[in-house]
Amino acid sequence: MPEANKIRVAALTRGRAVKRINALTAILCGVLSATVLGVWFPKGVATWLVGFFAGLLWANGFEYVYHRFLLHLPGSFFGRPHLHHHMSSGTPQEAQDLNLAGSPGRVILLFVGNGAPLVAADLFFELGVVPAMLIAFAAYLVVAEEIHWRIHLGGRLPPGLRPARAYHLAHHERPDSRFNIFLPLFDWLVGPTRS
Repeated sequence: MPEANKIRVAALTRGRAVKRINALTAILCGVLSATVLGVWFPKGVATWLVGFFAGLLWANGFEYVYHRFLLHLPGSFFGRPHLHHHMSSGTPQEAQDLNLAGSPGRVILLFVGNGAPLVAADLFFELGVVPAMLIAFAAYLVVAEEIHWRIHLGGRLPPGLRPARAYHLAHHERPDSRFNIFLPLFDWLVGPTRS
C-alpha cells in the first residue's frame, strides 16, 4: 500500500473515532442537561416544540459566531485545530482534522459556553424552553459534523443539501466568508463579510 493510502486510512480511522465519541458526548450533554432541567421545570409538549425549533435557530447562530470569531481567531485554543483543518483539506490526512469540536472536551466546553446563557435566560424569564433547546443543539452539532464529514470526503448528501458541498468548499477558497456549513441562515442574515 503506497504511503499516501496508509496515511489516508489512518486519518479516516482516527477521524471516525473522534466523530463517534464527539457525537456521543454531544448527545449525552444534551440529554442529561435536558433531563435534569426538564424534571426541575416540567413544561408541556408545545413548550418543547417551541424550544426545539428555537434551539435549532440558536444552534445555527452559534455555529456562525463560533466559526467566524473563535475558529478563525489565529493561535487560539479553538483556532489552532481549525487551521489544521484548512491546511489539511484535500490531503491524505484530511479526515483526522474534519471534526468541528476536535475532542470530547471541546464538545463539553461548547455545551457549557452555549448552554450557560440559555439556562440563565430561561430561568430568568421562566419560559421552560431550554431543555428542548439543548436537545436541538446536540442534534444540530451531530448533524453538522456528519454533513461536514460528507462534504469534505465526497459522501452522499440528502437531496436538499447537495448545494451545501459547493457552498462550504467555497469557504475553503475564501475563509473570510460562508461560516455556516450546511444551512447558511446566519450567513444570509448577517450578510457578506468585508475584508
